[in-house]
Formats: sequence, structure tokens, C-alpha cells
Amino acid sequence: MRKQLKLRLLFFSILISLGIYFCAIAQNPQKTIVNGGNYTDTSGKIINAHGGGFLKAGKYYYWIGENRHDQVLVSCYRSTDLINWEFRGDLLTRQSNPELVNANIERPKVIYNEKTKKFVMWMHYEISSDYSYARAAVAVSDDIEKPFKYLKSFRPFGNMSRDCTLFKDTDGTAYFLSAARENYDMMVYKLTDDYLDTKEHLLTLWPGGHREAPALVKRGDYYFMITSGCTGWAPNQAKYAYAKSIRGPWSDLTDIGNSTTFDSQSTYILPIEGNETTSYLYVGDRWDGNHYFNSRYIFLPLTFKGETSVELSWKDSVAPDLKSGRIN
Repeated sequence: MRKQLKLRLLFFSILISLGIYFCAIAQNPQKTIVNGGNYTDTSGKIINAHGGGFLKAGKYYYWIGENRHDQVLVSCYRSTDLINWEFRGDLLTRQSNPELVNANIERPKVIYNEKTKKFVMWMHYEISSDYSYARAAVAVSDDIEKPFKYLKSFRPFGNMSRDCTLFKDTDGTAYFLSAARENYDMMVYKLTDDYLDTKEHLLTLWPGGHREAPALVKRGDYYFMITSGCTGWAPNQAKYAYAKSIRGPWSDLTDIGNSTTFDSQSTYILPIEGNETTSYLYVGDRWDGNHYFNSRYIFLPLTFKGETSVELSWKDSVAPDLKSGRIN
């Protein structure tokens, strides 16, 4: 009896400690983004949003990315400060559509279509262990926090489609970029007005260049794109290029960051528009190919020099100030 009583007391002690821990998290929000650490949401659970993208809707920033936990494929988080993230739900699961039962979804990105009032997600759809299926896929929702309706997967203009990103320009035109031809080419497609299909193959960037993980942003009169080399799960030297038009001509590729891009691979460039300035955060994944759920994230400021030069430097932590637009 004494042994059972001790076990019960130990059990309740653990429960009380956990309760105190989670209450402390809720009452003491994080003040900075600590790069490379275990990044948890407001309930204390590890954030699963790899290869993800970001979207501002109303007063919230949304972070949507790969989950791959149990039957989940894509999850959604929201934040008012880009530091503390609240889990809002799973947008795609293996039960969302019969095509998703045995599929993996990578690099989901979401944009909003003002004409159709729909949130539109594009992603890499894969069912082969060797990534040979290589298709794009599309899903839609009326509410960014609610499950998306999976529509289809396909190869744009017959081209393979792997690592990808989605970009909405200031005039409302949307573009889909994805690695094709075994990742040797980077394709740029203009989307239809409803964002549900490809309308035009605009150009093939750096043919034979073996680039992946595209991240695109517009700053002033120039578009900037960061991509990585193709070294599997291992990090490599990221490069950037710029152009005055998405249609090109694009500049040559220039190294950015260090030789391993601080042990990360690009997934998104996040603008922070404030009343004093607009800053830009590089968001990258630190992949663990052997233990996917050990993969981490880094958020680093991009520093622009003049119109077309950009630098990426390491910081242990960052604190975006959404009011001013500055990154501390």
C-alpha cells in the first residue's frame, strides 16, 4: 500500500509540475525568436511547419507548413508578433482526399485571391520515395484556419515539379515557381486569375543550374530570389539573384550567408512592414533527414545595400518590432 501511495503521489506531482510549466508558458510569452532551438507554440508543443510560408490576414500573421506527424500533412499557426505562435489546426490530412492517403506534401504556400475570396494553397505532391512523381498540387479554403479542399495534382505544362514557392505581386498577379527536370531547371509560371492553374510558362531560370528551395520577395523596383543547391538533406551555400521583372532578365547567382547558409535551407522571405521602415526576414529550415521531427528553424534579417546587394548574417536571436518594422 505504501508503495502504491508513493507512486500516486509521484504521478500527481508530475501532473502539477506540467500544469505549472504550461501556465508559465501562457503567462510569460517569449520575447525573441531563438535561432536553431526547439521552437514551441503557445501550448508548449513543438511547431511543425517545415518548408512553410507566411501570410498576413487581418491582425494575424499565419505560418503554414509541413507537419508529417501521424496522419497530418499541413498545419497552421497564427501570431500577432511573429514570436509567439498559436496552433490553429490541420489544413490537410491523409483523410482530406483519397489522393492524399499515401502522399507526402512538401513546401505548402498560401495566398489570398481578392476576386474569388478564397485562400489558395500550392505545394509539392509526392508519392514516390525517389521523388520521381514530382507534381504540383492545389487546395482552397474560404477560411485560412479551417481545413482546405484538395483539388488536384498535376505537372505544369508537362514539367516535373518539386521544391516550390508561391508569389503574389502587388498588382494581384500570382506566380508559381518550382524545380523541374530532376531539379536542374527552375521554372516560373504565371497563374490563372483564380490562382487554381498555371496560365503561362514564363521562363526557365538558370538551365542546368541545379537549384531548389526558391524564396521570392519584391523590394522597391527589384525582385529578389534566394535558392539553394541540391545536396539532399545536407545544407549548402545559398545564392541570390535579382531582376526588375519576374520575366527577367535575371542577374547571375551570388553567394549569400556562409558556406552552409548557417546550416539551413531557404523556405521564405518574410517582409515586416512598419511605420518607420520595411525589414525582411530570411526563414530557413535546419533539416534532420534521419529524424524529421528534430528539424529546426532559423529567422535571420536580410540586409540590403543599395538597390541590388543583399547580405545575410548570423544572430543568435531576433525580435521583430511590427510597429516600427525594425528587427532587433
